[in-house]
Amino acid sequence: MYHMIEVVGTSPAGFSEAVKNAVEGIISAGSQVHWFEIVEQRGAVRGGKLSEFQVKLKVAVTEAARTAPQGEAICPTCQKPAGEHGHMCVPLAEHDHTCDWCGALIPDESHLCSDKIKEIAFICNSCGRTAVRAEHLCNPKKIE
Repeated sequence: MYHMIEVVGTSPAGFSEAVKNAVEGIISAGSQVHWFEIVEQRGAVRGGKLSEFQVKLKVAVTEAARTAPQGEAICPTCQKPAGEHGHMCVPLAEHDHTCDWCGALIPDESHLCSDKIKEIAFICNSCGRTAVRAEHLCNPKKIE
């Protein structure tokens, strides 16, 4: 059986290098890649200059058996320890709670309010999500 995952590869050099980085990242995390499909291509411009090529892929994988220390969760997307509450790749729902920044009820774990967006400092090179702290991402990169 195959699992389909979505990842975002990035590169300052070009789209093909971004694809290569994404696929190699999945392989180095212990999954066997069988095929991929390019879903989106985009780029980032910072300071008036092209700074990054981004490619979103759907990838068919079979995952190598991976054991975690007792009580530690492994993220099915990036294969890294995720903690009891997951992390930005696969956040685990808890009880309903309110946002520390805006006070709104958080209906799911991907809530971003306007005050929080101002604090975002990292983007994940694997899944494309953003976060305030690097430890919430599987492959963080500081946003310049």
